[in-house]
Amino acid sequence: MNARKTKKNRYYLVCLIALLSLLPVLAACSSNNSGGSESSSTSPTSPTSSESTSNTPNSDHEPVTLTVLTWFVGPNQALFDKFHEMYPWITIEANTKIDKAVVNNVIAGEKADLVFLDAGLSQWLSGDLLEELTPYIQKDTRIQGTSMAKGFIEAFQTGGKQWVVPYSDIPMWIVVNKEMLHKYGLDMPSNDWTYDDLLEMAKQATDPAANDWGISGLVDEFTSILSMANGSSANYRFMNEDSSKSLADTPAVLADLKWSQELTTKWHVRPSDLEKEKLGMQGDSVKVFLQGNSLFTLGADWNLDALKNASFEWDVLPMPVGKAQQATIHQAGPIGIPKASKHKEEAFLYISFLFDIEAQKTMIENGSGSWVQDQSLFDYYAEVPVWQGKNVDAIRLNSKMCCYSADPKVADLVTLVDSINGPLGGMITRGGDFSTRIPAVQAYNLKAAETRKALGW
Repeated sequence: MNARKTKKNRYYLVCLIALLSLLPVLAACSSNNSGGSESSSTSPTSPTSSESTSNTPNSDHEPVTLTVLTWFVGPNQALFDKFHEMYPWITIEANTKIDKAVVNNVIAGEKADLVFLDAGLSQWLSGDLLEELTPYIQKDTRIQGTSMAKGFIEAFQTGGKQWVVPYSDIPMWIVVNKEMLHKYGLDMPSNDWTYDDLLEMAKQATDPAANDWGISGLVDEFTSILSMANGSSANYRFMNEDSSKSLADTPAVLADLKWSQELTTKWHVRPSDLEKEKLGMQGDSVKVFLQGNSLFTLGADWNLDALKNASFEWDVLPMPVGKAQQATIHQAGPIGIPKASKHKEEAFLYISFLFDIEAQKTMIENGSGSWVQDQSLFDYYAEVPVWQGKNVDAIRLNSKMCCYSADPKVADLVTLVDSINGPLGGMITRGGDFSTRIPAVQAYNLKAAETRKALGW
């Protein structure tokens, strides 16, 4: 009798579940018959946390664990946690045991569902190691419904195809020691200050006898940003418009390199390498800045934890205005999906999630920027603790400036860095004739053209 009652109860339960599953269909039919607006599947949706591409947090799914290969986790953990909160059946675990480059782990056959690329696309595509994201993006209502800067997605396309998108938007800015400002009778400049303003202020705050300096660092990235602001190059690392060619052999870029070098060799607002060694100013530029005797340095979100421990008051300024524009560099790290992944749909769901308002807010909370254009995000910069009491308008301004790092589109990126940009950076602080690097630039450009042709770029 009890067994018969149990079977009867199960029968009613199955009927009830079947009836409930029909309700959304009946509602949709009723909506279409009543002449209502189109459903969300045929029109863009706003990228809010209540929307998703093809899955919803309440759906019944088997648990999935995604493995991401990356050098570091850092602020990405907050994004992983937020994603899991929205899609609780998916967990992201990071593998940070990288064999010199992430691509080596994938070539070795290690399990991976997402990868943070760190050496450009050349080797990945020559080995046919990545899933093309174009078909996924074209049908993703969240990404399609997102307002972004013109050409943002296209900036990460290569050969007309989308292999990666950014996993972060980290615009760089200037950090200023406000106690040094007061000491030398200087005022906080306006957000439309220029590179000439920076130099003049650095001169006034430099007193080698007192071991006070106008500048700590401001070398590699800074000079590349200066070149973009002056219109000498169109892209990061002194590259042209489509990042197919280095312009480090052109008169305009060579002049920018000299201007940056003269911060040390002519104006002496930055100590030379030998002076830094004698004065105990070794280490990265922010570490030196935290000693309290430098007026300016270059900052980004990864410096915020260190800056929180400063013994003096500091603030932020946007990158200065150059001869052509006010520019910064958005360190937009690329993320992709290996072809060998067994969870490609779930992996792309994480990529789609990065365009969500809640994900973008998490980035802002970490001190990063937001590539999604939305008033709520613009307002949110002033609400997060990390920018309380700081020049938040500078951060907002930097978030809207050009230019995004186009490293994925750079053929033979490692060669570019090792043979051109690295040696140029050394000459900025140690001295030297930049024209001696012209043969290396021309050799790289020849090799890059051959590589791009072979890859069909």
